[in-house]
Amino acid sequence: MSFSLARSLINKHLIPQSSDLALNPPESYFYIQDGLIIACGILYALCYIFYMIRTYRDKHISGSVLYLAGTMAYEIYYAFTTTTTTFERLCFLIWFLLDAAFATVAIHSAYAIPERGAVRKKLVLGILAGLACLHMLCKIWPDEREQLTAYWTGIVLQLPIGWGHVYLLLTERSTKGQSLEIWVTRYLGCFVAYGVFFWRCWNVPRNWEYVGSFWSKAIIVLTLIPETAYPFAYVWARNHEVEKSRSKMA
Repeated sequence: MSFSLARSLINKHLIPQSSDLALNPPESYFYIQDGLIIACGILYALCYIFYMIRTYRDKHISGSVLYLAGTMAYEIYYAFTTTTTTFERLCFLIWFLLDAAFATVAIHSAYAIPERGAVRKKLVLGILAGLACLHMLCKIWPDEREQLTAYWTGIVLQLPIGWGHVYLLLTERSTKGQSLEIWVTRYLGCFVAYGVFFWRCWNVPRNWEYVGSFWSKAIIVLTLIPETAYPFAYVWARNHEVEKSRSKMA
């Protein structure tokens, strides 16, 4: 039968909300949502890979590996609360595995051998504390597929990353543990991740009212300020490294 494969994929979409489905949206609504989710996954996967490469090469992590406790807790928890299919769950868990791989590379590349055991224990405890916190938040503010808490905790976790990286570039005057390819994937990843929720909000405002709220927009703007300034800070720090290297050779 012609187009049988194509017909078998009708209504097969990533994380559709029943409140959206009840309104019988056009397929284009879900096609664009699916595309944004897939693009987000690819960009952040590349971001983790670039972080690992740079951390391994420089034997230095930009910031603390313990911050990954929050992101790893997020990826574990929402892998089982926002998904309904095995495919969706596996995609979420791939992010977690990349995060775990990054943490492993960071601990073994950027920390001295005597420190590693204590750092691992703190990381595991941080993940468990993060899981407990997310579970508590979902009990206080329950929502279908826990999208409400997934959105707010996601944008809050993203907020300090750009500020922290710019701060380290300016204070350490070094690009160790950082790179422009990390920034590009992280920066584009922010826009795509926000785009998933704003696409929903623009199409079905009553189901996604919190996405367009003042605090939501304020956090996003505060997140994008340092991310937009990042390449200028990176070039400044890189130039300082070059000048320092030349002065040593003189």
